[in-house]
Amino acid sequence: MIVFSLLFILFLICFGWVTICGKDAWPFSHYPMFSRLSRISDVEVFRLALETKDNEVVWWKSGFFRYPEFVGERLGELHYARPASGGVIFITFLRNRILSEVLRLIISEEGNTDRYRAFHIVKRTACSKGRDLQIEDRIIAKIPMEEIKRIQLAN
Repeated sequence: MIVFSLLFILFLICFGWVTICGKDAWPFSHYPMFSRLSRISDVEVFRLALETKDNEVVWWKSGFFRYPEFVGERLGELHYARPASGGVIFITFLRNRILSEVLRLIISEEGNTDRYRAFHIVKRTACSKGRDLQIEDRIIAKIPMEEIKRIQLAN
């Protein structure tokens, strides 16, 4: 009985330590694979926006639920890639290939892309100003639609 009492007290001490310190330790966190504390300044999301001929910028939304998220993640990885000398062309090629697939998908969903002028790759971050959360969008690349259409024609 004393052994069980000591184990229970040890469990309570560990649980209290994890809770008070904000640590992440299995089995006290529900999702040990994904749960970790992140600072809001460390969270970045890359999204794809489309610039219309009227200079309006709209977020790209697809009928395929998670595909824009996948595209944003890949574009973010390519943005941070540090290629060896001469490797920049491969990064540009991969980026344009992804955008070519997005363009193909837009054509299949909307019928055409006549109303769009360019792709915008947007880095979205959040920062806290006092008690408020402020979202900041920064365009890291603007690719003309004609450039991607030329790539599609070459394929």
